[in-house]
Amino acid sequence: MIMFASRSIRPRQFLPTQLRRLFIQTQLTPNENALKFVPSEFKFLPSSTTPTLEVSNVKDALNKSELAFKLFSANDKSIESILFGYNFITVVKGEQHNWSLLKPEIFSILTEHLNSGQAVINQDYMEILRQQTEEADEADEYEDEDEVIALITELLTTRIQPAIQEDGGDIKFVKFDEDTGTVHLKLIGACKSCSSSEITLKNGIEEMLKFYIDEVKHVQQIADEEDQPESIINDYRPIKKEQSSSL
Repeated sequence: MIMFASRSIRPRQFLPTQLRRLFIQTQLTPNENALKFVPSEFKFLPSSTTPTLEVSNVKDALNKSELAFKLFSANDKSIESILFGYNFITVVKGEQHNWSLLKPEIFSILTEHLNSGQAVINQDYMEILRQQTEEADEADEYEDEDEVIALITELLTTRIQPAIQEDGGDIKFVKFDEDTGTVHLKLIGACKSCSSSEITLKNGIEEMLKFYIDEVKHVQQIADEEDQPESIINDYRPIKKEQSSSL
């Protein structure tokens, strides 16, 4: 489904020669409770190397995104999480709610907010995202990273992550346990609550990592941050992506 919206008419002296139109395309995902929204020529994050941003609830949205706050507030407790990608946003709803009621509200909020020119990510949190990206780049460039971890993150970045983001989700590398050969990953967005996520994790991701990296024996999905031990939270780091030109 595609919706069209025009910028509000401004005073004549500031009116551009031709008003831009915003196209918002929806894409189904393997998770029936998740929809991917792709606005034309709009980028939610500073660059394609910026880690995707998950917003889990209204309180989380207050710190991260005014747009996410509006979406969470639109229909009480109907939306479970929101994922901002470079050029898309994935909205995950509760099982008991209906897209026929939610989708028009989401379109309306997205169209109004994006056309208004307001920031999508709060300024303070945007600085955090930029800093995380810079730190990841510097660590990769100047430090001797463990060879196994380097191979894991390279495979995730080049072979697995693009396909998962295409389905409206993302995967985050958390840590590698050398003693057990276990790779700890976090699935977010459409993948987190998808019924087929365990199959994807075991039959897809685990098999690929084991095939290419002898040291990997298992892949395990971790819980949300509030359920994780402090050591796991501190070990979390985003996957570093290769530089690419703007779309």
